[in-house]
Amino acid sequence: MLTPLFWKRIACLMILSSLLLFGGVPPYTMADGPAGPAPVLTEKDYINGKLPTYLEWQATKGKSFSDAAALPERISVDASAYTAVSDETHFSKTDNGLLWKDGESWVDYQLTIPEDGLYNLGVVYESADDAVTDIIRGVYIDGELPFLEADNIRLKHKFVYQGYPLKRDEFGNDILPQSTIVKEQQDVRLADYTADITPLKWYFTKGAHTVRLMNQQSAMLLKSLYADAPLQIPVYAEVASDYRATAQNGDFVQLVEAEKMSAKSNTSIQLQSVSDALISPDPEGLIHYNAMGGEQFRISGQWAEWEIEVPETGLYELGFKFKQAFLNNTYTNESIMIDGQTPFKEMLDVQFAYSKSWGWAGKSLADKQGKPFLFELTKGKHIVRISPTAAPMKPIYEGLLRNLNRISALEQRIRKVTGNYERSYTSGGNVDLNRDWQLEKYIPDIDERLTEIESDLTGLADRLSGLTIGESDVESSFRAAAYEFNNMKSRIRQIPSELQLFATTQQKLSSWAFRMLDQPLMLDYLWVSQPGAELPQMAPNMWQKLGNTAVNFYRSFVIDYNFTRDDPKAIDVWVNRGRNYVRLIQQLADETFTPETGIHVNVNIVPDPNMLILGNLAGEQPDAALGVDGGVVGDFAMRGALADLTKMPGYNDAIQAFNPGAMRVFHYDGANYALPETQNFKIMMYRTDILDELGLKPPQTWEDVYTMLPTLQQSGHEFFYTPADYLSFLYQNGAELYSKDGLVSGLDTDEAFKGFKQWTQLFTLFQLPKEVPSFFNHFRLGDMPIGITDFNTYLLTQVAAPEIAGKWQIAPIPGNLDEKSGTILRWAGGPLQAGIIYEKSEKQELAWKFLQWWTSEKTQVRFGNDIEAIYGPEYRWNSANMNAFAKLPWPRSQLSAILEQWKWYKEAPNVPGGYFTARQLVFAWQNVVAANAVPREELDKAIIAINQEMARKQVEFKMRDSVGKVLHPIDIPDVPSPGKGEEP
Repeated sequence: MLTPLFWKRIACLMILSSLLLFGGVPPYTMADGPAGPAPVLTEKDYINGKLPTYLEWQATKGKSFSDAAALPERISVDASAYTAVSDETHFSKTDNGLLWKDGESWVDYQLTIPEDGLYNLGVVYESADDAVTDIIRGVYIDGELPFLEADNIRLKHKFVYQGYPLKRDEFGNDILPQSTIVKEQQDVRLADYTADITPLKWYFTKGAHTVRLMNQQSAMLLKSLYADAPLQIPVYAEVASDYRATAQNGDFVQLVEAEKMSAKSNTSIQLQSVSDALISPDPEGLIHYNAMGGEQFRISGQWAEWEIEVPETGLYELGFKFKQAFLNNTYTNESIMIDGQTPFKEMLDVQFAYSKSWGWAGKSLADKQGKPFLFELTKGKHIVRISPTAAPMKPIYEGLLRNLNRISALEQRIRKVTGNYERSYTSGGNVDLNRDWQLEKYIPDIDERLTEIESDLTGLADRLSGLTIGESDVESSFRAAAYEFNNMKSRIRQIPSELQLFATTQQKLSSWAFRMLDQPLMLDYLWVSQPGAELPQMAPNMWQKLGNTAVNFYRSFVIDYNFTRDDPKAIDVWVNRGRNYVRLIQQLADETFTPETGIHVNVNIVPDPNMLILGNLAGEQPDAALGVDGGVVGDFAMRGALADLTKMPGYNDAIQAFNPGAMRVFHYDGANYALPETQNFKIMMYRTDILDELGLKPPQTWEDVYTMLPTLQQSGHEFFYTPADYLSFLYQNGAELYSKDGLVSGLDTDEAFKGFKQWTQLFTLFQLPKEVPSFFNHFRLGDMPIGITDFNTYLLTQVAAPEIAGKWQIAPIPGNLDEKSGTILRWAGGPLQAGIIYEKSEKQELAWKFLQWWTSEKTQVRFGNDIEAIYGPEYRWNSANMNAFAKLPWPRSQLSAILEQWKWYKEAPNVPGGYFTARQLVFAWQNVVAANAVPREELDKAIIAINQEMARKQVEFKMRDSVGKVLHPIDIPDVPSPGKGEEP
């Protein structure tokens, strides 16, 4: 019988066929466009305010210096021969070098330089532990940082996969291997990996100099520090003229599968399973890893290596089968090295063009005319390394930051004139619209400043056009912003009433800063061949694409993608997370849980959390589910859909691993219905460089915040607080959301009103910004150098803002001082995800054993380490198991602050009608902040509405009768004191 699903698949096939028939493949061309005018830089334009970036330093001070002449040998000092250290406890001299432990510390060395000039600095080192994050050091010359990047020098680890062929599960799918760190010696000249692998140049005068290395992140085994004359990389024509071999045609071709990397720099560089036409090898409808990279291979300074082997000494061609479908209308730029050396200058920046058809293509390394470069290789094995490089984009990126600073400075100057400090994306703020502000009188150079911004943005757009294929989205954004500022020049006196244009323009421009330096690239294979050898077809034609689509369509009928075991005794577990998480949970269960208990587990992904509800209604629910939001647990518990875990054996022992403030979320009517898996948390993030410059310290209390705000705001900075977050202020003032019996709102108390007023006054009296699309972007740029945020933003900053590494820290959030005890109350909540067991399950005891195993310290530590080792630090697991959390690879300098805040975790309990509390409090906040309503009146209105909704839901759940008489109150667990938060 032909089912409706069959006809849907046929329709999809027809649509795809049409796309293939009428879609064109653009040619891959080299970009030859105008470079754009070089901006004139002065110290007032330094992005950091005081310290120039490396490009700024080169354009100003650095241009007067010359490279040092070649040295007979490098100027080297043994790592153990330091002149001073910060603290001996961080260092241990060994036979193999200086073991430098993680933590804030520094070490000084003396280098004697023979002549004035520019030199490269380098280190010889090994990885010292199993940490997956980059080693980061600051480099001070005679007590000073010469340029901004000197405080953020990254050194890479070396990782390998555990071997090929890859292991496969019982369904025939590849098991993604772990990355293992290789502790072997590396000799590296210091570079700014956020832009380029080219070594930085440092200026030294003749004589003795002190070089201080400052630990910003991770341990290392340091062997030596050295200075040497800068590397001189010749162009291809010079290299080719010295070749001893001559080009000879032949038929030798070696294809090296990209997934078979011999080494890589970061665990986040991932294998991919691709089912496109002509992909090598064909995955045959299963998960077979046959490519690498993509979005997981995009960050400048990362690298991947492959081993090639040639049969005889001679000249060879190199190339890659690649896909660049990630950067719209532009190129991905890569650096190529062979055996640890850049063979010639053209290999510093190799362009891989964007494909509008999102398809694969072959690229032979060739000059702009398409003539392949020849590489002289000796007989035997060689290592080819490819590394993303943002060097072509770095000047544009810095130009973007420069103009964002200019826009911010001009906006702040206008605000000082008008007294309007309300930042809005929709209106001009609280400015007098009837007044002529005469900005030309108070800001005489305003026309000049607007022209400077407009001209520089136009120049950057012109320069960008030379690096793209047609007009890119970034270029369009630059030109639109330049147009806005050019328009402002003709209506300067209207600017105060249109200040939202500054905010919206900054927001649009800053959003590009997030990804501008990314260089994503996916590879299928690379090849080495003799000139004239026949290469395989790489870009499929229309019929091959159509045939591949048909084959994959057929496989969708014959392959069971649920990968479910037929064992009737197996328990079914649904997971509301991504496929990466689900596969690893299944793998761990097969490796440890099943052998220990004899219980088989089917772990399956739930792409839509609504499936958890629909499955229960249809009677097709699993035995257990993971990744369930705390609010959903409450909804299910009220409706009798979940098993009461307090009746399970060993329950009291199991919950000792969790914070009491988290467990109250899963409590309803005398029973507990879930165990927490992950626990989000609040934290205060602050830019140490900016606060130091302003003479400010991280605040401990809200009074400290109020004291620092004038200094922040008058200097053009802001403090960030999420407008919708009311819990902290209520709990820090001793209030509760509900009465102890859970029947009415608890907001009708003096403590609750104090909390509500304190919350709203942040945005009325102290004028914190009410609309912030991305605190992360503002924090990177520095105009919001401090704020209260959560785990997700913290982790994003850790992994996606390498340019400010070492320039920010975290601390527990500010609180209210309890005058009786002298304790600062730092209560805050955060979202939870949990594991549940369905009441309808006939295998509750088996599911409980699984839940105990899954949330145990041992399993959580293993899972957290494995997920990060496989997918990188952006997959850091915020386990709710307190002991497991502390044993995961958090930066040791920040773990203590996180654990201190963890002690004060307290999330809202679940009660019938509780959803109305958040809704009404946000309505009350909006009326007070946006409409200048009276706080007391708005809170009273909210309480009335909340109580009405709670009473209605209590009738539905048989807690009251139809006339409102109480039949059955519930209990709400109290959390009177902070929990534990200690390092192991």
